[in-house]
Amino acid sequence: MNKSRLTSYRAGDEVGYAMPSGMLYGTVTRVLGEGESSAIEIEFEDGRKEIKKVRDHALSLLRRASGVSEAEERHGPREQFQDLDIERIRRSEQRKR
Repeated sequence: MNKSRLTSYRAGDEVGYAMPSGMLYGTVTRVLGEGESSAIEIEFEDGRKEIKKVRDHALSLLRRASGVSEAEERHGPREQFQDLDIERIRRSEQRKR
């Protein structure tokens, strides 16, 4: 079983918090502490502020302050896979047409 990674939050990040009544959306205003024992202060859309532990599974990162989504950050800039044999065959198929 894969352990979930600990997400590091920064001020300005957009987050979602799962409640029994639905999702709450907000912005991280400040980060308290470091590592697994850290917490973040969230200002929700309705103006309410709450402090939540980073380990809370109901908390999810939606978008960084820089505009990068969590999935884009996880996969990061990486080169596309290139298989030389496949490229050679593709080029030869294009010449045949």
